[in-house]
Amino acid sequence: MRIAVYCSSRENIPQSYRDDAAIIGNYIGSHRHTLIYGGIGSGLMETVSVAAHATGARVVGIVPVTKKHLCHGVNDENILACNLSDRKAKMIQLGEQFIVLPGGYGTLDEMVSTFSSLTFTGDEEKHIIMLDKDGLFEPILSQLQLMTGKGLMSGDSLSRIMVADSAHECCKMIEDICRLQNDKNPSL
Repeated sequence: MRIAVYCSSRENIPQSYRDDAAIIGNYIGSHRHTLIYGGIGSGLMETVSVAAHATGARVVGIVPVTKKHLCHGVNDENILACNLSDRKAKMIQLGEQFIVLPGGYGTLDEMVSTFSSLTFTGDEEKHIIMLDKDGLFEPILSQLQLMTGKGLMSGDSLSRIMVADSAHECCKMIEDICRLQNDKNPSL
């Protein structure tokens, strides 16, 4: 399975966020999934990619052309994108499941764009798993619920977003999704 991970490229962030990114990367690699990510060798991007690569994942970095000098050395493949919009589009196209780890406005942008795209295309097999450690994403989740309550969005669309309180719960959710897909398509 190709798992796209959205997360921060910033340094000097809490160690607990790095630990969670390592757990997610280890899970992706040890289950022989492919990691799709922003391709940069810093912050949580570096942590998740190093952990995934070290445990056997294929690692695909989607990197804007202007940042190609920052491509991480663990990437098995680098796909260059014209700009950040192109990067998001490529990650959405390649990803089969999506995990949102702590990050800033770029991570939020990727999550909202993915949510919009999945809702628009109606692909019911794809989900977004948000690691809501310490309530980091609670405001955006509350905003989406408020918009649903006001009739501005369908409540069904929120079923695409799964919320985990821990990295281990994220991994369990991916495992459950894989199991369900294998049950539906036993030939995979």
